[in-house]
Amino acid sequence: MEPLDSHDLKILKILQADSSINMQDLAERVNLSKTPCWRRVRKLEEQGYIKKYVALLDPKLLDLTVMAYVQVTMVKQDLRTLQKFDEFVEQSPMILDCNSTAGNFDYVMRVIARSTEELESFLMRDLLNVGLVQTTNTNLILRQKKNTTELPL
Repeated sequence: MEPLDSHDLKILKILQADSSINMQDLAERVNLSKTPCWRRVRKLEEQGYIKKYVALLDPKLLDLTVMAYVQVTMVKQDLRTLQKFDEFVEQSPMILDCNSTAGNFDYVMRVIARSTEELESFLMRDLLNVGLVQTTNTNLILRQKKNTTELPL
C-alpha cells in the first residue's frame, strides 16, 4: 500500500465531513483537477481507506431518544459462545456498536431505543434470554456531548 500524501489526507478529511460533495468541488478544495482527484478517491476506496458512504440520520427525528451503554459479562468464553454472541450482535438493529474490552466486563455495547420500556424489553427478552450473558450493567446516556464519525487526520 502506498503511503498517503497531503492530497489524500485532505480528500479523506473533506469526505468525512461531507461524503456527498461532488467531484468537481472536492477537486477544487484539494487543489487538483477533477480526473486526478477522482483517481485518488478510487485508489482510497480500493485500498480500503474508504470503507463505504453513508447517510447520518438524526435519531431524535426518528423518535430514537433513549441511548445506553450496556456492559456485558459472558457465561462462558468458549469459541461457540462467542460466535453465537457475535451473531446476536450482528442481527440486533438496536445495538449501534459493540466492543470487546479488557477489565470487569467482556463487552461494552451502545444501544438505542424509542423508550426506556423498549430498552428494558431488549435487555430482558432479547439479550438476557439468549442464554449467553451472565450479567449486564446498563448506563443510561442522559445527554450526548459529542458524537462524530470523523477520525483525526
